[in-house]
Amino acid sequence: MDNKQIAKEIRSAIKKGDIEKVVELIGSDAERLNMMTPFGTWLHVAASRGELDIVKKLIELGANVNVLGGVYGGGALNEAASAGHIDIVRYLLSCGADMDVSGPERNPLFGAISNGHANIAELLIESGIDTNVTYSGESMREVDALTFAKEQGQKEIVKLLESQRGLSTDVTTTNHNGQDRHVEILNHITKHFGPIENTISETVPDSRVSVTIHIIPPSMNKDFVTLVTTGMSDEPMDYSDEERTFKYAELLLKLPLSWIVEKDNMKDQNHYWPFGWLRKVAHIPHLYDGWLEEGVILPNGEPPQPFASNTKLSCVMICRPQESGLANVHTRDEDINIYTFVPIYEEERNLALEKGYEYLLERMNEKGITDVLDIHRINVGMQ
Repeated sequence: MDNKQIAKEIRSAIKKGDIEKVVELIGSDAERLNMMTPFGTWLHVAASRGELDIVKKLIELGANVNVLGGVYGGGALNEAASAGHIDIVRYLLSCGADMDVSGPERNPLFGAISNGHANIAELLIESGIDTNVTYSGESMREVDALTFAKEQGQKEIVKLLESQRGLSTDVTTTNHNGQDRHVEILNHITKHFGPIENTISETVPDSRVSVTIHIIPPSMNKDFVTLVTTGMSDEPMDYSDEERTFKYAELLLKLPLSWIVEKDNMKDQNHYWPFGWLRKVAHIPHLYDGWLEEGVILPNGEPPQPFASNTKLSCVMICRPQESGLANVHTRDEDINIYTFVPIYEEERNLALEKGYEYLLERMNEKGITDVLDIHRINVGMQ
């Protein structure tokens, strides 16, 4: 077998928890043991998958517990902390794993905070991780663990950090970089769709804002998963027309019940692309000094290319929400527009360019097409 096939089989064996197969494939080959993949070393992969026995075996075989790699360029400890595997976090610490705080994306405490793993945050704090280190960047200004936990709404972790410092602060009234506005936005959204179950944070933003995606599960009268952003409205969109009222916006996207939103599936483009594009579109006004409004259509390249191998959808259209009273959030600082993000086909974009955005919406309504993503729906641009 060539290296590519061997790597595929090792990763598959780790995912299945087949320790005997992992040992058989790696053997005494140090190069194979320390092979670097897009997901990091095999230790990174096993730590992120929660395979404690395989983690132990890899370290026994000589795997470097502190080698850097993976999506965030950190250690296996960071992968385990982010994924919520406290038994692996505890074991890696016992093996001398560094609690790397060189950057927010490598910091295991930030990983635990991002995903709401309070038990792991507590373990890291007890183990002496530096909770006072601060990070600054284009959209981060002196952000430490406590500030980050408040921004993410992780109340239990906030209490842990405040207890460590002997502080007492009400997270709901803390105002840091507009986070009180985020709370107002989310309060508005949850009135329509229900409580937030999880968040996907962005610790290394590539523009003036840091966009967080909040996930709201289905409810009795909402048979879809709702994604909503915060952070896009931290900075105004660039408007050449000063008469325009709304310079601030956030985005909303609805996924079908069948959509897989677990972290383990986010590396699969067929599952991840709605999340990636939601974040990408939220950054566009700040990266290119432009703006988004109802009727704007953004293609995936030119000519537009399908977002993933399992669909021919290739463009996104910005629409007003269907829900009454959802479109505008009146915060204490600014009025914010909520726009629904609707993926469409290239032929539908062409139809909108020819006959107008409202005409396309009418045709979609006639065919019973809703704003819930359907990767196999009919193409009204070809009807």
